[in-house]
Amino acid sequence: MDEYTEIHEKLDFLLDDHGVKFDDSRLDKQTLHSLHVKADKLLKAHKCTIPEGDESVGALQPKLNRLISGHGKTFDASDLDPESLNTVVEKLTVLVGAHGEHS
Repeated sequence: MDEYTEIHEKLDFLLDDHGVKFDDSRLDKQTLHSLHVKADKLLKAHKCTIPEGDESVGALQPKLNRLISGHGKTFDASDLDPESLNTVVEKLTVLVGAHGEHS
């Protein structure tokens, strides 16, 4: 499974678990834009302010950090590359774990 597919599966699980109905049929799921759209929807579900930024991998990090802290979790990513999709996968794994299933 490629990283984008894995990330979308985790984001879809989180959106569904939060009761967010979201039609992603018009999104190109192999783009950073699609990941930002879903992360923004999760932030809105948590009533969080969406951090400003471009649509880079690095700009996903503060969004995921807010979601992680909003779930009462911590994650030390100091040894991970903030521009890597693997870091996004690791952070989403923490979030999914906070929901008690799906890895």
